[in-house]
Amino acid sequence: MSKLLDGKVAVITGAGRGIGQATAELYAQHGAKIVIADIDEAPANETLELVKKAGSDGVVVTGNICKREDCDRIIKAGMELGGGSIDILANIAGITRDAVIHKMTEAEWDFVIEVNLKGTYNMIQASVPAMRDAAKNETDGMKPRAIINVSSTSGVKGNAGQINYAAAKAGINGITRTVAKEWARFNIRCNSIAPGFIETRLTSEVSDDPKLGVPEQQMQMIKMMYSQTGLQRPEGMGKPIDIANLALFFGSDLSTYVSGQVLVAAGAMIDSY
Repeated sequence: MSKLLDGKVAVITGAGRGIGQATAELYAQHGAKIVIADIDEAPANETLELVKKAGSDGVVVTGNICKREDCDRIIKAGMELGGGSIDILANIAGITRDAVIHKMTEAEWDFVIEVNLKGTYNMIQASVPAMRDAAKNETDGMKPRAIINVSSTSGVKGNAGQINYAAAKAGINGITRTVAKEWARFNIRCNSIAPGFIETRLTSEVSDDPKLGVPEQQMQMIKMMYSQTGLQRPEGMGKPIDIANLALFFGSDLSTYVSGQVLVAAGAMIDSY
């Protein structure tokens, strides 16, 4: 297999589970060393084992992306792994707290905005020395670097019961386009992936955590939509690897002239703009 990320160092948030874990494993298969950033140590260590099994290496950094000092630690680990800079930042960490607007609490609004939107902002700003400043100091030409943000179809089209999540994810698309314009001069591209329904613990039918999972009625609607408009394939509805594959494209040199884009990945269950 041709390796698309040989010699690259990637920082991946939310790398302990779901899309983040799938991306870390795929990046490792393609030769990248990985900073596995997650708020929970146990699943992050599981990802590290997958990275090693794939033939690469990495480090685990536990931290909360809502805290700027934790983001600085995560980026510093990447700089140590990469000899002073990093090549890829994949902002995948996210959370939901769903409720219709007239029932949503201020705490639910603040928490989702804090993790999804501010967390993405924190990580990009923390990456300045590892990406923007590193590029400025490269005298033989600035090498290509990439930032990948994970948005959602909720941030493109809106979604009933997710006003906090939709606002945060729409904000991520705005961040993406702004950073793409500001950092293009440093050969740093910034793109966003907007997944539709992807099977993770956030979208499971049954969960031990009442704050996670999709209510049965909504799940039935999703299944009906899939049966009518979704891509019919053996894998069924979206899987984490479907988004990881796009993160590989955006992180690799295959996308060196693509920046400022929001790519919807929803298997035809929703259109784009």
